[in-house]
Parts: sequence; C-alpha cells; structure tokens
Amino acid sequence: MPIYKRTRFRFVYTGLLSLALALSFVTVSMARQPISETQGNFADYQSYLPIVLLNYNILDSDFDHDGRVTTDFSGGEDFAYAVAVQPDGKIIVAGYADSVDFGIARYNPDGSLDTTFGGDGRVTTDISGDIDHGSGVALQPDGKILLAGRAYLGGDCDFALVRYNTDGSLDMSFSGDGKVTTDFSGNLDFGYAIVVQPDGKIAFAGSTMDDSYDFALARYNPNGSLDTSFSGDGKVNTNFSIYSADNAYGIILQPDGKLVVAGGTGLGNSNFALARYNPDGSLDTTFNSDGLVTTDFFGHNDYAYGVVQQSDGKIVAAGYAATSMGSDYALVRYNQNGSLDTTFGSNGLVTTDFYGLNGDFGKAVLLMPDNKIVVAGNSGNNFALARYKPDGNLDTAFDTDGKVITDFGGFDIGTSVTLQLDGKIIVAGYVSIDATYDFGVARYRCACQVSP
Repeated sequence: MPIYKRTRFRFVYTGLLSLALALSFVTVSMARQPISETQGNFADYQSYLPIVLLNYNILDSDFDHDGRVTTDFSGGEDFAYAVAVQPDGKIIVAGYADSVDFGIARYNPDGSLDTTFGGDGRVTTDISGDIDHGSGVALQPDGKILLAGRAYLGGDCDFALVRYNTDGSLDMSFSGDGKVTTDFSGNLDFGYAIVVQPDGKIAFAGSTMDDSYDFALARYNPNGSLDTSFSGDGKVNTNFSIYSADNAYGIILQPDGKLVVAGGTGLGNSNFALARYNPDGSLDTTFNSDGLVTTDFFGHNDYAYGVVQQSDGKIVAAGYAATSMGSDYALVRYNQNGSLDTTFGSNGLVTTDFYGLNGDFGKAVLLMPDNKIVVAGNSGNNFALARYKPDGNLDTAFDTDGKVITDFGGFDIGTSVTLQLDGKIIVAGYVSIDATYDFGVARYRCACQVSP
C-alpha cells in the first residue's frame, strides 16, 4: 500500500548531472534496506551516495511484514482510541467494537493477535446494555488492564471503567463484576483518560454537563470504589468561566502527586485548557494562581488532547489549532508555575502543517527519553506523525523533515501513541478500507538523517 511522504532529495553536484543519473540515485536510495535503530550514528552508511534520505521507509517491516495491522471484531464499526505496551512487548489497543461495546485487542510483538488473550486476541465488554465507548487504557504493575470511557444509560451517559485480568477475563475483584460506572450530574458525563497512581488509585478525567460542560475528574480506590479522600466524594467538577464548554481529554500524574488535566475551553471558539489539582482534589493555586491555564493560537478552535511532563517539570500539551485554512498540529510548553515557556518554539507555542494539506489534527503526545516530543494524529485521511527536538523545532533526523504520513488505503485516523522499550513508536487508531472501520496499528523504526 502506498505510504505518502514528502521528502526532499539533495544532490552534491561536481558538474552537470543528467536527469537519468539523478533518477538512478533516487532509485538506489529507495532500494536500501531500512537502517536498524541499534546502529547508533550510522557511521557505516556515511560512505553511500550523497543523498540525505537513506531510510526511505521507516515503517517497521518486522510488524506484520509492512508495519501496519488492521483488526476487525465482528464485521461492525471498530474504533481504537488508546494503546499501551506491556513489559513483555505485547501491545494493547483499546476503544470500542461494533459501535456498541468496549473493545480491546492484544498483539504479539510481531503484530499477530495474541490468542492467549480472550481466545482469539480480542475481547468485547457490554456495560450498560446500550452504547459503551472506550477511550483510555492503562496498565497496572500486576499486569491487569484498565479500560476507561463512557456508558450510555437510556438518556444519560456516565463514566465507565473496566478492569481485565491478564488473560482478558473481567477482574471480579474490581467492584464485584469488573465494571464501574460513575454519574456526576444526572446528565451527560464523558470519560476519556486515566492514570494509575503508585498507590494503586485510579484517576479518571473527562467532562460533565451541568449548565454547560465542565472538566470532570474522579478518583477510585484499587477495588473500584470512589476515593472519598479526593474532594470528599471522589469527584471534582471544574468550570473555567461562566457557561464555557470545558472538555478534558488527557491526564498525567506528576511525581509530587498532583494531577494535570488537559483539554479545551471556550465560549464559541475554544482554547487549550489545563487544570492542575492537588492530591486532595483541590485546584493547585501555585499553577497560574488559580490552578487553571488557557492558551489561544489563532483566535479559532484549539484543543489539547494529550499532555506530558518533562524531567525538569515543564509541561507539554499537544493537540490542534484551527486556522483560516484548516487546522495544524499544535503544542504548548508551560513552566512549572503555568506560565508559557518562551524558550520553546515561538513564545512557548509550536504549530506544524503537513505539506499544505487541510485538516491536521494532533490527538496524542509522547515524551521520549531524550526529551524529544512525538505527536500522533491524522493529516487529511492518513495517520500522521511528527517528532520535535526539545526546543520545539521539527527533528529532521526523523524521516528527514520530522514528519511522516502513513496510508492504510482508506480513511485513516491516528488517535494514540506509545513507545516500546527498543525505541520503536506505535500509533493506533481506526481505518476504513472496505466501508467499515477497523482498529489500525502502525509501528515505526528509528529513522535518522545522515549527512554526506
């Protein structure tokens, strides 16, 4: 299947080269085998022809032969929104299956379905007898798997949380049946993202509709009961301004036990929105004086979908910013006190356009061990991946321009990203090839620019 990339080939001319010779150089470079990510500075390859692009295809051919996997559950619409890697290298991809139930698939490191999980590598879970949508996944230290999302209950919708044993069966020690639902407002509550604390407690972020949408945050004890040491009843609502629509999509736990939640807020046009909470659920007033930060890019709709914290305490939020022509990937870096870090990009802000295409949507962010930043999502109808240096500039050692577009052959949306221990990057989402949506997973090697 075609992999759409925009690459720039640079030739060193000692005189006039014919068009035929130039084309032959390109052919040779594309025929090279992908360079292994274990080869350090690639010194052995620096004697090649003076073409910067030596790693033409960074998809990992060890992953189902071409770096891409699609998974159908039972012929319906299947959407993946979360990905995680187990310590044994197996890959968890989660979302919802057949449009109505939580769905989770586990893959072996080679991309094949792991038949020790649910019998065929796939598990579906009905929560409410109605529509259930999974959107966030987390792995516990004991190997159990948490899948978070929402469950529709008639005209209502609640936070929904399921815990699985390592074989894919429901963990009956979790709330008696492996499933928990939580109502905030008696109206619509949408859960999106979770994080497991070192003490085994589970923090779960999303949105609740009261007069308008607010950030919603719940914390659970390891047995699935609400943690009443968190805001008195285990639940917190946060409104950024009167009648603003506040929707939370990402969450992280800081080393000091504080929780950072990211999303969007706005009356009309939305801005990036971050809230930081103390361990007891109260807003942290050392963060921008009231615990809340908003950031506007171009005066249009901006949403943060993911958030990470660097080792120096700085916080990076990623998503997309609407423009007059469409939308671009968007990143913001904040100092520990919530102020913009002006050493990052342009006064703390970075936007990235993929080759002039309309509709670039960042949906997830990953911080690498060297503090490089990876953002995954989609550009048009394809998976899109960008890697940035710590200063916010695109990392040209990643496929020569810092950007990669991957086509599965249809309408493809990347929604989540994670890193393997060997440095390979995994992006999960959903793809439509034969008129229905399936889980889609891509794995990428390290791709490095080699100077002549």
